[in-house]
Amino acid sequence: MPIEELPELLRPAIEKYRDEAEERGRPADELVAELRERGAFGVLTPPELGGFGASIAGALDFYARVARIDGPTAWLLWNFNLGFAAGWLPDEATQRLWAGGTVPLMANSGTPGLLTPVEGGYRLSGTWKIVSGAHVAEWYMLAGADPTAGPGFEAFRFSVVPRSEVSVQDTWDVVGMRASDSNSVTVEDVFVPAHMTQTLFAPHRTAGLSVINQLFPGCAAVLIGMAEAAIDEVIALAAVKKGFDGIPLAEKDHVAIAVGRALSQVAAARGLLLSTQGELDRAGAASTERDRAAVRGAIVHVTETARTVLTSMYEAGSSDPLYRTSRLGRIYRDGMAAAQAANLSTTQWTIPGRLALGQPVGWPFV
Repeated sequence: MPIEELPELLRPAIEKYRDEAEERGRPADELVAELRERGAFGVLTPPELGGFGASIAGALDFYARVARIDGPTAWLLWNFNLGFAAGWLPDEATQRLWAGGTVPLMANSGTPGLLTPVEGGYRLSGTWKIVSGAHVAEWYMLAGADPTAGPGFEAFRFSVVPRSEVSVQDTWDVVGMRASDSNSVTVEDVFVPAHMTQTLFAPHRTAGLSVINQLFPGCAAVLIGMAEAAIDEVIALAAVKKGFDGIPLAEKDHVAIAVGRALSQVAAARGLLLSTQGELDRAGAASTERDRAAVRGAIVHVTETARTVLTSMYEAGSSDPLYRTSRLGRIYRDGMAAAQAANLSTTQWTIPGRLALGQPVGWPFV
């Protein structure tokens, strides 16, 4: 089955359970089972390990299509699609995690805990906040700082820890992205074998791109899909809702202008993200810092565009998005919450900007 067909195959289950997920603050077990059965967690997993083996650009298109149906579901798929880690983690870890061709559900967090070197591995302790899919995960890939390894990000090492060693705290009391299950997790002095860890800057064995380059763009694809969904909702709403003057919203010029502008804005941002990532995929190990910076610029362009489009669609929706039952209102809240993610921070504009000006990038990784 081509991956392009997967979002529509998943649509009935996503739409069936998305209200329940919003209410519970986590995805329904039935939806997780359907996503797994359809292979939605294996988009970036190599075919020999039971996945689709898609390119990063292909995965971005997939996330955006799912996000147009439901943002939190797409966010979970992005977070759990860590198939590229099969070529980054030590072989022994890959064999354990993908045993029997089953794609593992692995949540992750880059906020560092404390990592202490001991014989045969490390001891890991800490609490990690905003771990999406915290209750769903079977494994957790958690950052730890080894103070003996060097300064800054040189000290970062990721540890893969099974669910049995992790406690989850229900801290995700929010108004946006409730269904993403982004709760806190705690590990208390757990031993992690050396082969179940990897440094942040360890080279990927096949892709030629760092794990940062493979992970970062996914959230932007989810966000642009949510912006598209907001436009869809306004178009549907405008056909049936009337203003205080009794004229349908679809006949009002200010609504037509808002929708027309938003369609162009979203198409441009989506196209830039997919085209720059596609070029980076093709370049692989031969990519330049400018190639990678172009993707980071596209990511934050999505952030600014999505915020603008979500706001304009909220305004065009009149009183409708004020209500908790409003689909448009939920998309707005979810989209604005997603745009707060560190990976989408517009401070990253400095990366392509400084390169263009011939200045040091000032970031530890690009």
